[in-house]
Parts: sequence; C-alpha cells; structure tokens
Amino acid sequence: MCVIDWTSLAIVFATLGGPFLAVWAADIRAEHRRLYNQKENVFHTLMATRGARMRFEHVAALNRIELAFPRLKHPNVVDTWELYLKHLGSEHSQSQNQEIFERWADTANDLFHNLLQSMATDLKIPFSKTSIKYNAYYPIGYERAESQNIELKQLLIGLLKNERWLNMNAVVYPASQSNENKGTAHNQEEAAN
Repeated sequence: MCVIDWTSLAIVFATLGGPFLAVWAADIRAEHRRLYNQKENVFHTLMATRGARMRFEHVAALNRIELAFPRLKHPNVVDTWELYLKHLGSEHSQSQNQEIFERWADTANDLFHNLLQSMATDLKIPFSKTSIKYNAYYPIGYERAESQNIELKQLLIGLLKNERWLNMNAVVYPASQSNENKGTAHNQEEAAN
C-alpha cells in the first residue's frame, strides 16, 4: 500500500507550480496597472485642458472615457459623462441668443466639473470640486489667439467660397519732389568724381 506524504506532494506542487503562479500574478498586476494608468491618463488630460475645452487633446480624452471607464465597473463616471455629452450636443449649444447660450454654458461647466469630480473619486485622487472648478490657468492671450484663429479661418473660408472679396484698390503715390532733387544732386557728384 502506498502512503501519500502530503508534505512531499505540497513541496512538489510548489516547486512546479510556483513559477507559473508567480508569472500569472505578475500579469494580473500589470494588467490592473495598465487599466489604472489608462483611466488616470484620461483624467489628467481633462484636468490639464479644462481651461481649453476646444483643444484636440481634450476632445480625444472625452471620447476615451467610455473605453477607460467601462460601465459595469464605473457606472457613476459613465452616467456623468453621458449627461455631459448629451448636454454638449443639445440645440442650445449653437444658440445666437446670448442669455440662452450663457445658461447652456453654465450648465455645461457644472456637468463637466461633476464629471471630473466623479473620475477623481473613482481614481481615489483627492480633489475637491472647488479646486477642479477654480484652479485652472488659461492665459487671456491664448483665448484671444484662439478667437483670432477662428475668425481668420471663417474669413478665409468665406473668401474661398466667394462669399467675401478682397479689396484690390490700386493707389498711385506721386513721386516726391525732394527725391528727384536728391537723385539729380547725386548724379552731379558722381560726374564730378
């Protein structure tokens, strides 16, 4: 009759299975770290560009939320993101009425700050809603340059579509009398030399 020595069996199993389990555990940790870094990257990008929401990086980060924060694991983040996204696409975002547009912009700001707060809470990053809302720096010169770029593009598009035209008035300036006298005096000096 063969007696099984459980201690020996455990040693054999640990010797053979230990390295496989260690690699498996390392892979799981690496995957968790990758997913966390992906979420953190989206959050950091949105925080860094919260003063410049028309920037490509900002829009790309908004569009990555659904990938970085799957609904099953992060329902609060996805819900606040969907509310913000729906609001951005509402008809009032293009309103020419200043009062309606300002109300829309205030609501958009609140929804965006709620989204950042929800992401910070999910990532266990200690940010207050106040710091999210007020601790962003966006120089007025950037805003002016952005507005000028938009205006320049609109004017150029209007020109290319023949909706605008360039003023091409030719102006002839009379030759100045003093320039003619200087030229004559210079010619006389050269002739003398």
